[in-house]
Amino acid sequence: MLQLEGSLDLPEADAYRDDQSDTRFYILPKVPTIRQSAGKLAFQYVKYRTLKPLANGDVGAALVFMDIALALSKQQEDDIRTRLVAAVKARRGPNDSRPLGPEHIEFAKIPITKAAVSVEILADSGNLVQKVNHAGTPSAYGSNVVAVSAELNQLGAPIFEAAMQGGGLGGVRVVYDLTFSARIPPITGTGTWHASKFYSFFQQVNYEERFWDEDDMSESISEMFRNAECRNIVIDPGSLPNTDPNVAKVLDTVRASLERQLDEAVKRNLLDVIPPESRDVSKIREQDFENIKRSVTVNKQSDVTIRFRENQVTSVDTHPQANMPSIVSQGFAWKDYAIDADTDDPFFRQLNLTIQVNADFETLPIFSVDVSIDYPPHTARHGVQTFSFRNADDIHKFTAFIENGSTEFQYSYVVNYKGESRTFQSTPKAHKGNDLKINVDDLGLWLLDIEVGDMNFEQVSRAVLSVSHPEVAPGVPPLSRFQIDKEHTHFALKELLLEPARPFDAEIKYFMSDGREYVRQLPGQKGQRFYVDDPFSATKVVQLRTRGDFERRIDTIFVDLAYDDERNGYKQTTSIALSKDKRFSDWNFPVIDERAGKLAYRAITTFKGGESTDSGDVPFSGTTLLLGEESATLTVKLIPDLIDWDKVKLARVELHYTDGADVDERESFTFRKGSPEARWELALRDKTKKRYEWKAEFFNVDGSKTGAASPEPVADEDLIIEMPA
Repeated sequence: MLQLEGSLDLPEADAYRDDQSDTRFYILPKVPTIRQSAGKLAFQYVKYRTLKPLANGDVGAALVFMDIALALSKQQEDDIRTRLVAAVKARRGPNDSRPLGPEHIEFAKIPITKAAVSVEILADSGNLVQKVNHAGTPSAYGSNVVAVSAELNQLGAPIFEAAMQGGGLGGVRVVYDLTFSARIPPITGTGTWHASKFYSFFQQVNYEERFWDEDDMSESISEMFRNAECRNIVIDPGSLPNTDPNVAKVLDTVRASLERQLDEAVKRNLLDVIPPESRDVSKIREQDFENIKRSVTVNKQSDVTIRFRENQVTSVDTHPQANMPSIVSQGFAWKDYAIDADTDDPFFRQLNLTIQVNADFETLPIFSVDVSIDYPPHTARHGVQTFSFRNADDIHKFTAFIENGSTEFQYSYVVNYKGESRTFQSTPKAHKGNDLKINVDDLGLWLLDIEVGDMNFEQVSRAVLSVSHPEVAPGVPPLSRFQIDKEHTHFALKELLLEPARPFDAEIKYFMSDGREYVRQLPGQKGQRFYVDDPFSATKVVQLRTRGDFERRIDTIFVDLAYDDERNGYKQTTSIALSKDKRFSDWNFPVIDERAGKLAYRAITTFKGGESTDSGDVPFSGTTLLLGEESATLTVKLIPDLIDWDKVKLARVELHYTDGADVDERESFTFRKGSPEARWELALRDKTKKRYEWKAEFFNVDGSKTGAASPEPVADEDLIIEMPA
């Protein structure tokens, strides 16, 4: 049986000797760890996020599952066996010939009689941990396993994750409360407790009744309380030396056990409080007694004695506790036990479709719109669902689990009109997503609000607007005309088409106050609102851009531009000069119809040599006019990085280009130590001729000069300058 004498306090555990075998030890580990099975930890960390906020407002959290054990690793057991061999040999003495090695050391389980455990994660902070669950008691056999689960909030999850991946403690604190049976060594112990409560009460009352005078009453009371309590614990070590630290530890353990048992016995034998005696004698006076004497005495005593003697078996309390090491500190990889979970599981995804009809039911001749939703295979089980709309504020919801990851469905609708037996049945239409809006243009009506916009009725006496929708049946809808003047500026058109509205054509004829007439064509109009603006509200823009060598060849380009709208008898002209300082320009002018009218130009180009060219009148279309000569550019980058500036003070490079006819250009570049790269750009008349010559002259530190040149024309765009060998 486990005996307290001779126990060893090791770094990893307490080792208690057996009273029968000197090679059997009862091992109590000091540091809780995560239970292992087949080389794997009984641990799982699941971090998850949600599409919808949780009850606490977070969108994510984590769950922790682990089995905590009070156990040693295989390496720790081997180390302890080796140290226990040395302890047993020392106890046996040098003359003991019995074989002894680590294999002869036997480990036995602590005989636990009562056990409890508490687990704290991340300091039990309500800001980090939502809940910690465990039974409160370990298994009380084997490794005293306690199964723990915890829920961390969005803030606590990354903190716990970081702690478990660190090289130290893992943020989990475990406290065991264990009681086990043990045989005490050759010592004795006695614990006594004595309590007494004494109460004494004496009362004397005398009444004097007189016929000839006033009555008298005298009362004498004596009351006494006395409480006494004493406690005493005596431990006799017997033959054990007091100076031995191990003996002191045993004595402390015996004393703690004796105190605990004495405390438990005292709780069971506590004396009740003695209540004071009542002083009321009215009941006695009712029996016509005149002289009353009352005497009460109460005496209570209680004694408790607890004795320990040699070889007696007693209960010992111990409290192994520690902050559990992190996953990494226990020799495992965090990634093998951590899972990131996304709660957006495809199996639970839903199509949450919101359906609306964007139409004013009160002012339009629409009685109702019935929308049908077909989403297979949901439809195969539940049928096509139809929703009826009679108000612009009506909103309906269609909900179904998403199949095969697709939100594509088909819808159709029937429009019922006020005072009309005919209905409009749409064709089935495909749609994706969680929102479906059916607009008024799709409801079989042609609706148009006509308003006068920017119109100067001082210049325009009146206007006639003609609008025509493509026919859906012979004569349906008819051509509509509206007379517009200062007094009539707003019109509304409502036509029943029984099919969705399409783009329409409009024509505005303006009658000017001076007798002129202008016509503006506006095909392919869309929407439900149409503005009639001033005849000159449209603007035409012509962009003039140039090309060519304005540095050396071209001097000025003179451009005459003309715009002619023959139908309306409307013309515009302008002249613009383009040069080196003005390479582009824009011509903006008002027009009656931006789709009508013709453009023409005449360009006269003068050159720096005095000659000129004339293009004549040239028609053109579009918005951009490109003028000048087509040219190419020769660009050469001069790189002085290979010049040895320890030998050279100055370098000069000359480039020469000629195309054999009109162009003959030279340019020199000077380089000193620290000079950056240089660039030579030249506009070419002939883009196929890009070869040039170069020569370099080096002024050396010693006063001499060195030269170099290209043996023949080159086309290098990067010219690397270096001294000749």
